[in-house]
Amino acid sequence: MKSIIPQDDLFYENFDRIAELSVEAAGILKTMVTGGQDNDALARKVKSLEHEADEAVHATMEHLHRTFVTPLDRSDIRHLAMGLDNILDLTDAAASRIPQYGVRVIPDEARQLALVLHQSTQEVQKMVGLLRRLNQHVEQLKGLAVEIDRLENEADLLRRTAMARLFREGGDVLELIKWKEILEYIEGATDRCEDVSDIVEGIVLENT
Repeated sequence: MKSIIPQDDLFYENFDRIAELSVEAAGILKTMVTGGQDNDALARKVKSLEHEADEAVHATMEHLHRTFVTPLDRSDIRHLAMGLDNILDLTDAAASRIPQYGVRVIPDEARQLALVLHQSTQEVQKMVGLLRRLNQHVEQLKGLAVEIDRLENEADLLRRTAMARLFREGGDVLELIKWKEILEYIEGATDRCEDVSDIVEGIVLENT
C-alpha cells in the first residue's frame, strides 16, 4: 500500500547525500591529478563513493514508487536523482582510468579541469541544499545556475585548449589518446553538473 503522507525529508536527504558524494569524489580526482599519490587507492575510493550514490538513487526510486504524494513533481525527482548520479559516474570513469592507463605526465589543463569540476560540484551541492525552501532562495538559485554555466564553459575551453596543445606538440600518441578520454570524462562531468542545474531551474519555475 502506498503512503498517503509524503515523507519529504527522505527525498531531500538522498539528494543532499548524492551531491555530497559528488563533491568528495571530485575532490579526490583533483588530488589524483596533482601527482605523487597512490592513485590506485584513490580510484577505489571514488568507486566506493559511486556505489554509495547508486544505492541512494535506488532508495530514492523505491521511495518514489511507494509514495502517493511527493514534495516535487515525480519526473523531477527521478531526473534529479539520475542527474546527480551521472556526475558521480563520469567522475569515477575519469578517476579509474588514471591508474588503469598508467599515465605518466599529467597536463596542467587536467589539474585545472579537475579543479573546475570540484567547484562545479560544490555549487550543485549548494543548489540542492536550497530545494527544501526554494521559494525563499529563488535569486540565490538563479545566481548558482549562472555560476555553474560559467564553470561548464570554462571546462569546455580547458578541454579544447589541452587537446589542441597536445596535438600541436606531438609526443607519445598513446599518452595523447589516454588523456583525450580522461579529459572528456572530466569535462563531461561538468556538463552533468549543468544538467542538474537546469533541472533545478525547471523545478524553481514550476514551484514559484
